Amino acid sequence: MKRTLLTLAAALFLLPASAQQVPEWLKEGILYHIYPSSFKDSDGDGIGDLEGIRSKLPYVKSLGANTIWLSPVFRSEFEDGGYDITDFYRIDPRFGTNSQLVQLVREAHDLGIRVCLDLVAGHTSDKHPWFRQSSEADPELQYSDYYIWSDSKDSFPTKKFVRSDAARDGNYMKNFFDIQPALNYGYLHPDPAQPWQQGYDDPGPTAVRNELKNIISFWMDKGVDGFRCDMAQSLVKGDDKQHTGTMRLWHELRSWFEAKYPEGILISEWSQPRQSLRAGFHIDLLIHNGAGTKIYRTLVCQTDDRGTKETPCFFDYEGRGQVKAFAENYRIEYEATRELGYAAMPTCSHDIWRLNRFDRNTPEQLKTALTLFLTLPAVPILYYGEEIGMRNLEDAPVKEGSYTSRNRSSCRTPMQWDDSPNAGFSTADASRLYLPIDPSPARPTVAAEERDPQSILNYVKGLIALRRQTPALGTQGAWRFVSDVEQPYPMVYARELDGQKYLVALNPSKRSATARFASEGAAAEAVYGTGDGAKYTSKNGLSTLKMKPVSAVILKITE
Repeated sequence: MKRTLLTLAAALFLLPASAQQVPEWLKEGILYHIYPSSFKDSDGDGIGDLEGIRSKLPYVKSLGANTIWLSPVFRSEFEDGGYDITDFYRIDPRFGTNSQLVQLVREAHDLGIRVCLDLVAGHTSDKHPWFRQSSEADPELQYSDYYIWSDSKDSFPTKKFVRSDAARDGNYMKNFFDIQPALNYGYLHPDPAQPWQQGYDDPGPTAVRNELKNIISFWMDKGVDGFRCDMAQSLVKGDDKQHTGTMRLWHELRSWFEAKYPEGILISEWSQPRQSLRAGFHIDLLIHNGAGTKIYRTLVCQTDDRGTKETPCFFDYEGRGQVKAFAENYRIEYEATRELGYAAMPTCSHDIWRLNRFDRNTPEQLKTALTLFLTLPAVPILYYGEEIGMRNLEDAPVKEGSYTSRNRSSCRTPMQWDDSPNAGFSTADASRLYLPIDPSPARPTVAAEERDPQSILNYVKGLIALRRQTPALGTQGAWRFVSDVEQPYPMVYARELDGQKYLVALNPSKRSATARFASEGAAAEAVYGTGDGAKYTSKNGLSTLKMKPVSAVILKITE
């Protein structure tokens, strides 16, 4: 009975989420995601840093992006690429100083660019001073209950527990790798037979939630504009398959955050928008897991566990993919959350393969794929280097915990700026680089693509500019799938607002394709696209759209 009442109370607590406000500026948001170690090295040590990012702010501005998301820059052991933090209140020396972060934010703001940091809320490094104190035998120390410990060194309640040789009796729960002990946000339903399980409102979990607020305030008060929250769904433990406890936590935090920082934003790595946005996030990342399995993966990311063999997806040159799973599941997430925030699909990220891999590698193929990501109704999120078509380097060396079920180094290689040594990323000897530069003589660079009117870079700039100038193509325009879900090529969807209607059509396959659907209008004007064009006709209540191979088009519908 107690368990039922707790769940009901938490569910009722979440009902007001529909009243959450989205900052006005985010409605025009275009995010650019930077992996700091790989973007630009300013001091010649072979690793990217804050000063390097600051020097490239005009470039970010030139893309049309107005928000930067930085992967973690806090002090770390770098056993998981910065996601194993040892001090949440200090910038790691490899990147710079707190003062340099503040200067970066100020100069970004001067250019109309906001800056979001990466918040690793669920765990720390096992070298963090909090964990070291928590490992001591004295249960009365300040950080003793910041982590989850079993009551005996012989006790392993789940596979998530890691054997400990600490003075404290018991073993600790991890959040991902063994070196990442889980912070203690409590259990949704503590088991009385397991007294070491603390409840949501017990002193330990309460202290950790307050610490989380302190971390957020520390950086927001220095001018930061928000956070992307790593593994956001993983905080409250126990029998919480529906994430009820974690949703309650984030909803409470959002209420506090919105009152104190009404222009700030929270982005979740959750991939369950119907949970995360109701819990209080402004943006949820639809990626390769959760709901994204039937959305993101069916478009670009169907690969075996080791990432070495790609199975058919929609953006498949041979035309072997399907769109039904995307069309139906994206519609569900979009319609259920459009009043709450944004279910956003990044082009890729520090954890997901780049678009340019295997047989998806020509400029026209990449432009076609990017057309989708930049014309969906959510806030677009562009990962560094995607705008020039950087390759996913499948054989990149494992670095700082990059290997899980896939080699994440493949999408973390240095940004390619020009044709100088190390592609302009660093003046260091090539042997000292964070990761090797793409060795291909034909590797794309910013400098070369800026000079080429037909480049991917200029296509992306033009598409972002069109989106900003055309409200129907932005976050406020309605989205509706138009073509037959049983006929994948071409995919056609509508964007509409205030009487204006646009069709976006994509044919990534090597064959010409035709879509037929109920008439969307008497005539259509192509306003943007790539490939050899498209032909739209409408007669007797039926529209026909013929497309050439590997092409994309945005049509303005007229009566």
